[in-house]
Amino acid sequence: MLSPFFNRRLLPSAKHRRRWIGALSLAIALTLTSTARALAQALPPAVRFPFLADPLQDTPLDPLLPRPVVSRPLSPLELYALEQDLDQLALEAEALAKAGNLDEARPMWQREIRLRRLLGPEAELAAIDRVGQWLRDSNATQDLQLYAVRLNEIRAELTLTEDRALLERMATTYVVLGDVDAAAEIRRDLAAAALAAGDGAEYRRQLEILAVLRADWFYFPEAAEVYGELVALAQNEANRDDELRYLGLQADNLEQAQDFAGAIALQQRQLTLYQSDESLWPQIAPLQHRIANNYRTLGDLDIAARQYQAAYTNAIEQQQIEVAANAINDLADIYKTLGRWTDVGYLYEQLLVVEQQAHSAYGMMAAYDELGQVHEQLGSTPMALAAYREGLVLARVLGTHQDYFEAQIARLTGEAS
Repeated sequence: MLSPFFNRRLLPSAKHRRRWIGALSLAIALTLTSTARALAQALPPAVRFPFLADPLQDTPLDPLLPRPVVSRPLSPLELYALEQDLDQLALEAEALAKAGNLDEARPMWQREIRLRRLLGPEAELAAIDRVGQWLRDSNATQDLQLYAVRLNEIRAELTLTEDRALLERMATTYVVLGDVDAAAEIRRDLAAAALAAGDGAEYRRQLEILAVLRADWFYFPEAAEVYGELVALAQNEANRDDELRYLGLQADNLEQAQDFAGAIALQQRQLTLYQSDESLWPQIAPLQHRIANNYRTLGDLDIAARQYQAAYTNAIEQQQIEVAANAINDLADIYKTLGRWTDVGYLYEQLLVVEQQAHSAYGMMAAYDELGQVHEQLGSTPMALAAYREGLVLARVLGTHQDYFEAQIARLTGEAS
């Protein structure tokens, strides 16, 4: 019978699952973005041109529009009446969507948004925001791309000097529509404008938004690049706290991008900063454990083992029991792959001490199970039996895995007899 604890360790760690999911999500995001851009370029003329055309030039005019005798702009009173009618149209469309009749709601939304442009870009963007959330949830890709094309038209008429607030609002709307690249371009332009104007706080804010945007949409290398700019900014300002924060975020994104060597280089810089300030020493062991994981992923088991040893030592000094236990388990896994069973046994003896300090009966039970397996590898049946019997005592106290330990003991007893 295989150990339930050993089987559990055969599963990928949460960290490795996150890395795998991150890589898969990146591939999906890139595919969706390229598909969305292709669809935007391939929107049928019968869809694109009627929507983009000036509603005041329609023949006949939309029933919601007034019909003045002479050609003139709509009056404030007429615009107010139009706004009220469009609000009612929006409510009717949303009611249809909530009832599951999205196909009926979509043309109503197109009509509403097309007429909203007569009320100004703020009103139009607000409507696209609202409708875009519904369409995103329903995967209505063609509609999303149609509204993105309209945003491109609005954007072409704006300038950084006069329309910064509207451009920022537009960046948010692009994200709702799934056009992340357009949103990122606006954020980059706003950051450049802030830098040119000498507004350091706004420059930093735009870069932070840009970095989060890239990371949220699984563009991890691009996010890491932006965080690198923020690291440089913090270094120029001699702001160690910000430097550490941005270094950590940059390393996170490089790990997600599978650039473990790049992440290690940043984490080594973090480690140096932690070591220079006693108040930061509690951060050392968790970071060393993370560096060890990255070396292990790269296949450099020698350096990974040394990093795990350092993480364990520093964790014990800082009374970080969980970090110490994790470092021991990971180091033991490396030694198992190398066949260093005597060293593995020593490590699990140390793990028992750590779990005792943590008052973790479950952790001690798992450690006794591991010790039993190690002693079996070393051919010491009496010591293996002793370990399994200690594990059984704890299993009975905890009310779990009793059958497993009893089976191990019965098997070894039978073999010995």
